[in-house]
Amino acid sequence: MREEIEIVRISDAQLKILRSVLGERIYYFYADKLQVEGVPGNHLFWASGFALALSTINNTSDKFRTYINISADYRSTAKDTGTYYEFDVNVSNAPLWQEGALQTGKLSSLRVFSDPILMIEIYQDNSEDGNTTVAHDCAILFYSQTSKILMRARQGLIGGVDVVLEDAYIETLVKNRKLRTTLV
Repeated sequence: MREEIEIVRISDAQLKILRSVLGERIYYFYADKLQVEGVPGNHLFWASGFALALSTINNTSDKFRTYINISADYRSTAKDTGTYYEFDVNVSNAPLWQEGALQTGKLSSLRVFSDPILMIEIYQDNSEDGNTTVAHDCAILFYSQTSKILMRARQGLIGGVDVVLEDAYIETLVKNRKLRTTLV
C-alpha cells in the first residue's frame, strides 16, 4: 500500500467515539438542511454534516441523548494535486455544533431505527487517477439486528455526507471498497 493510506486514518479518539455507539440505539439523524436525492431505483439523504441522536439502552436520566457529529472533508496530499476524503467524528451536547438549534427549529431530522447497534465497519476507497492512487476513509456502515445504515463522504462537497438506508444499494456501494476496520 502507498503512503497516502497512512495519512488518512480515523484517529484513535474517533474510533473510541464510534465504539461508544455500540450497544446504543440510534433514533434520529439531525442535519442543518437534509436533502433527498433520487438514484435509479434508490434514494439517499445528504447534508453538509450529520449528528446521530443516540440513547443508551438503560436510558439513565443523566445520559438520555448523546450527539455523535459526523462530517466528511477533503484534503490535498502533500506530494501531488490529489485529494482524499476523511471523516470527522466528535461528541457534542448539541447536534452539528449548533447550541440551541433544536429549540429554534433550524434542523431537519430523519428517524432511522431504535435497534441497538451491533457492529460498525469502516471502509476505505481507492481511486485511480493516472499513476496516483489516493486512498481515503469514505464509508461507515452501522449494523442493527434488522437493518443497516451507510454513511459515506459526498465527494466534491466539503463536509458532505450521504446516508443510505436501502440494503441492496448499500451492498452495491461497498463491494469495491476495502474493509479497513470492524468494531464489535
